[in-house]
Amino acid sequence: MYQASLLWASLLIVASCGGSTPVGDGHDHDHDNDHDHDSGVHVVDLAGAAVDVRFEAEVREGKVVGGIPRFEVSIGDVVAVTVTSDVSDQLHLHVYDAMADVGPGVEADLVVRAEVPGVFEAELHGSGLRVFELEVS
Repeated sequence: MYQASLLWASLLIVASCGGSTPVGDGHDHDHDNDHDHDSGVHVVDLAGAAVDVRFEAEVREGKVVGGIPRFEVSIGDVVAVTVTSDVSDQLHLHVYDAMADVGPGVEADLVVRAEVPGVFEAELHGSGLRVFELEVS
């Protein structure tokens, strides 16, 4: 009886540790590319904001040229990332929920204010290809 009570108490403690506030990216990269864009969305109006840091990445033949970069920025920076690709897709930066179309002749330009600390991935939705990581600290 004591062991059963102890087990239930342990389960209740573990269950109460879970929260509904998303922290960081919070998912394994192996997924089906369906995203709930209403959960953990971070939207900021950047009209007229000066860009502090600029980065570029290129996707060619299904791979990121030079490997998947990690762009390091400071909290509060306005970050602009330009991505080019030889295939049409949609680029998505997780947590910040920034999205842009990309493809031959169409650059994806993402601009976000880095206000959420952590490491976040950007991927192409159609292929699931991880294009870059944004590290905010």
